[in-house]
Amino acid sequence: MKSVAPSQSPVEDDVVASDNGSPSAEPTPDTHAIQRRSYMGVNLFALLLTIIALAAVGQFFLISTPPNLLAGVALLTIAGGAFVALRAWMRDPAPNGAPSSLPRFAGVLERLSPFYPLSALALMSGGIAFWCAATPTLRPGPALIAWIMGIGLFLAGTRYIAVPRVDLPAEAPWTRREMLALAALTLAALALRVTMLDAIPQNFGGDEGEMGMEARSVLEGRITNPFSTGWLSHPTLWFFLQALSLTIAGNDVFGLRMLSALIGTLTIPMLHLLARPLFGRNVAFGAAALLAAYHLHIHFSRLGVNNIADPFLALAAFTAFFYGMRRSSPFAFGLTGVVCGVAQHFYMGSRLTPLLIAALIAHLALCDRQRFRAVAPRLPLIIVGFGLGFGPLIAHFIAQPSALTARLAMVGVVQSGWLEQKLAEGVSLSTILIDQTRQSFGAYTFIPDRAAWYDPGIALLDPVSSLLLTLGVALALVNWRRSEWFLLIAWLTGAAVLGGMLLVNTPESPRYVTTTPALCLLIALAIQQIATMMQWAFRLTKTRHALVSVAILALLAGWSINFYFREYTPRRTYGWTNTEAATRVAHLINDQSEPVYVYFFAPPRIYLGNGSIRFIVRDLQGMDILEPITDPEQIMPPPEGRRPLFIFLPEREAELAVVAQRFPGGTTLRFQGEREPGTLFLAYTPP
Repeated sequence: MKSVAPSQSPVEDDVVASDNGSPSAEPTPDTHAIQRRSYMGVNLFALLLTIIALAAVGQFFLISTPPNLLAGVALLTIAGGAFVALRAWMRDPAPNGAPSSLPRFAGVLERLSPFYPLSALALMSGGIAFWCAATPTLRPGPALIAWIMGIGLFLAGTRYIAVPRVDLPAEAPWTRREMLALAALTLAALALRVTMLDAIPQNFGGDEGEMGMEARSVLEGRITNPFSTGWLSHPTLWFFLQALSLTIAGNDVFGLRMLSALIGTLTIPMLHLLARPLFGRNVAFGAAALLAAYHLHIHFSRLGVNNIADPFLALAAFTAFFYGMRRSSPFAFGLTGVVCGVAQHFYMGSRLTPLLIAALIAHLALCDRQRFRAVAPRLPLIIVGFGLGFGPLIAHFIAQPSALTARLAMVGVVQSGWLEQKLAEGVSLSTILIDQTRQSFGAYTFIPDRAAWYDPGIALLDPVSSLLLTLGVALALVNWRRSEWFLLIAWLTGAAVLGGMLLVNTPESPRYVTTTPALCLLIALAIQQIATMMQWAFRLTKTRHALVSVAILALLAGWSINFYFREYTPRRTYGWTNTEAATRVAHLINDQSEPVYVYFFAPPRIYLGNGSIRFIVRDLQGMDILEPITDPEQIMPPPEGRRPLFIFLPEREAELAVVAQRFPGGTTLRFQGEREPGTLFLAYTPP
């Protein structure tokens, strides 16, 4: 394919006729200049607002207690310089022949493309963000503002980079019907993700609770740095977003999960935006419909964890990248880098996205050198954008490199010592490699998920979808020289290798969430080809051809929705038995009519500090009974004003008799497990 860039209508010197048909004495306006001035005006107005915001932050530093004179003067100086530069770029002379308000040296800026001063301001703003993040009194607000402003200034500057004028191939216009259909599909996806959000899945995971407690720490001012790492080395920016969700949607399970539900919903139209120019509107809508109903994507959209951000950010990066390739757009390439950088603030799986962008660039250099040469001058914008999007989190990882690899040290086949242990057991390296490959790639079609995060009892895809995926992969392999097809293969392969083969306990569904758009897109492509073959074989009309595709899509979507809500959800599998016990214990404590003090006879299997319990029970007081008790006097009385509540796991039920001696005449409740038959836990309430 040829490299293309935004086309611009040629400007002709039209002659304006007067009423008598002769040329008018009035000068003819330059249509192109008017259009350009109007277009630049919007950007310059946005820059003016940015400068005002920068000055406001500087003023805030000066009037804060204690004042930060250095930061205030620095920001006000930058704002003043930016204001002078902004006025210099506005080429219209001062009105009525008045003398220019600009000093002579500022006139030099009129000969510069706005990209250069804007990029300089972006880098300065990004540098200020680094400084603010390292200064406890200047976070989170000033650090976040400086970071966002740096990104905004950089992207605004890319709009002023000149691009060659090349005619673009016509793209199918957006119709009202298509937009309404996409809106309806997005609303349906939202309904599937927010209905009974606090009750489905029924269990509330410990990791959800831990992240929720981190978000509450943000609200309480105990976590102030959005460019650091927190629980299990997860970047803290996610906790700030969750804190916002808790503030708006409620400080409870529903509010915590709402952020994930919204991100998951937005992934649906984002997939359509990526696929439409690459594979056509029919495939795009079909893939979006499959993703909207995909049980794996629905599940992680209903959890208060950051995995669901991976596919959304990956799609945003790929959409910008392919737009940049089609139109040779500097803005799109800059946005690609920014999104890849921002993605590093979320789940570890997002680190695959910049690797896939690099693979796409390498593929372009090998398979389409003409296009590569056309866009190569703008590719460095991806690197700059990546650095600005990554932001001050880079400094944190440089200062604490172990935070970057902490999770890998726990689950990496080499780093955790798993490979060494297997070799010591006499398992050959070739056997290990073959088994890891089978498990990792088989996760898509025939190896059941092993993770407590989901555990649906099947592979990531049902048997019919697995068959269609195989056909879609075959199509992609045949068309591998085209970038859009290569991406799909690289996406699935990268996740299987980096999130499967190189990690222990593969396959685990959280590591594969990022591939859900690619899976749906490959299935939609296979469905389109099947429908086309049937149209050719049976000479179907265009309407019947469309009905074939719609019927297959409807059957797959219907099966997936039914599986998740009517088959999987009642099993109460998410998190397994310990999470079920912790969730139901938490609700039991909350349901008490008066304040209680909990004696928790559950260690070493479950502790009272479990994230599920701590998040659900806001006013939790109690203690873990670590060792078995044999004497009633070993039980300390509860604090004044609180009634004792004793919780026993079944393996410690024998200690209930000792408690009853200390607090006789109480009521014992036995709770049965839903995932596994038998006693889940017991609760003893003294009179």
